[in-house]
Amino acid sequence: MIADQKTNARRKSPKRAAVIEAATEEFLLRGFSGTSMDRIAEVANVSKRTVYAHFPSKDDLFQAIVDEILQQIGEMPCHEYSKEKPLDEQLLAIGKTFATTITSRDFMKLSRVVISRFIQAPEWAHNTLKAHARLRQDMIAFFKAGKKDGRLKIRNPEKAAAQFCGLIKEIAFWPELMAGQEPISTRERNAAVNAAVEMFLDHYLISEPKRDKLT
Repeated sequence: MIADQKTNARRKSPKRAAVIEAATEEFLLRGFSGTSMDRIAEVANVSKRTVYAHFPSKDDLFQAIVDEILQQIGEMPCHEYSKEKPLDEQLLAIGKTFATTITSRDFMKLSRVVISRFIQAPEWAHNTLKAHARLRQDMIAFFKAGKKDGRLKIRNPEKAAAQFCGLIKEIAFWPELMAGQEPISTRERNAAVNAAVEMFLDHYLISEPKRDKLT
């Protein structure tokens, strides 16, 4: 118990946060291999001893950045399945929550750092994708409930969750991350979510009374 309390206190440390922020900026500017722990300590305005007290190695520091991304996804509000509400309405809420999270400035910045590292070290990508899949459990549970309720013809809820996220990321996330396009506007982001919901239900919906077009 005492050890857990010390670990939690260290994770909430302002100096630890400053080190992660400095590392993120330096990795973006100089790349993983071109960034030194000494430089990170300098930018964070802390001692090298402080940096190593929180992160024994540069790999540990990079993992902390990955964990920041996974934590942001994990903290997305949960949308539980409802038998009473229309599926399009529920999926629209889920999609907007997901899209808002992945297009936030902090999330985008962290993503740029990890993507550049993944190209050099594929093992990082493999482990992170596995963790990312675990963080889709709420969405998977939603699709399982919709299937059980006889409203969705989904054979593989895990695959369906990945597809739904992919439809949104293709428009709202990847163009900015990989092609350097301008950040998507709220209107464009909502339009992307709307299109994803319509395409998803067009394929997976069994039957449901028609409603007015999503707005």
